Amino acid sequence: MVSPHFSRPGVAFPGQAIDRRDVDATLNVHAGAPLAVALLRRAGAGSAAELDFSDTRIGQPATYVAGLLRAWNRLGVAPDVPVTLGHSLGEITALAFAGVIDPMQGLDLMFELGEVGHHQELMRASALVVLMGLPRVDVDWVIRLAVARTSGVLEASGFNGPHQTILCGDRKAAETAAELAVQHGGRATLLPIRGAYHSSLMVDLLDRWGAAVRRVDLAAPKVPVVSSVDITCRRSAGDVADLAGLLTRWLLLPVRWADAVAAAGQAGAGALWDAGPGEILRGLGKRGSALPFVRVTEPE
Repeated sequence: MVSPHFSRPGVAFPGQAIDRRDVDATLNVHAGAPLAVALLRRAGAGSAAELDFSDTRIGQPATYVAGLLRAWNRLGVAPDVPVTLGHSLGEITALAFAGVIDPMQGLDLMFELGEVGHHQELMRASALVVLMGLPRVDVDWVIRLAVARTSGVLEASGFNGPHQTILCGDRKAAETAAELAVQHGGRATLLPIRGAYHSSLMVDLLDRWGAAVRRVDLAAPKVPVVSSVDITCRRSAGDVADLAGLLTRWLLLPVRWADAVAAAGQAGAGALWDAGPGEILRGLGKRGSALPFVRVTEPE
């Protein structure tokens, strides 16, 4: 059950899961669900254990499917929740959960997203690095130093909170930024994700991604959904008229997670549930989040 201190928490979906254990557990429990069956068939796998989770082309669709199955199992397919939102690829999961995107079309989009990232990586080696424990002024300083020293591209691709920023760009620039962050008293973690998502390095794949987005049918939200790109809450059919354009630009624009969480509070959520897989967002919520995160304790 939901903590009695918060009625009707909103639902939040993470970006690509790094730890596959929750993904495997959910897919195993719901192995007969059409979305799980479609995932395994398209991935050429007989079971969750056979999925090559180190391949972003598989890790991203698996994260999407596991998140939706967990949320539907806990809350139903037409839940009474005040708002939903997602971090990075979790934005597409949230749109499917809200009924804006058909779940199977969302799965198609996830596989295309993985292919886009794979092709970008083949064209130009890139990396994502999370900087922690540094204020924004120091993050900007690290970015500029790393770019100056490597002559590469490096940009802020995600703003998780006041002291956690995701950077994305050329691999050498990202590695240099990680070293500089430690020298300035912070911490840094390189993420095992292929593809320079939410950065200008994706620009050559923008047309391909935009074409995939335009193939998706958009419906009126059944649940209000907040975008972590433009920090807008969409509630009606008219609100999704510009969504194809936004989802296209989403490929290059940064994730403004801290702002999106605040917007979810303005939309009526007193708290959020991290639908997972994993508890990445719940962990972020412990570091200066505008909303607390609560557990939903029903068994799978």
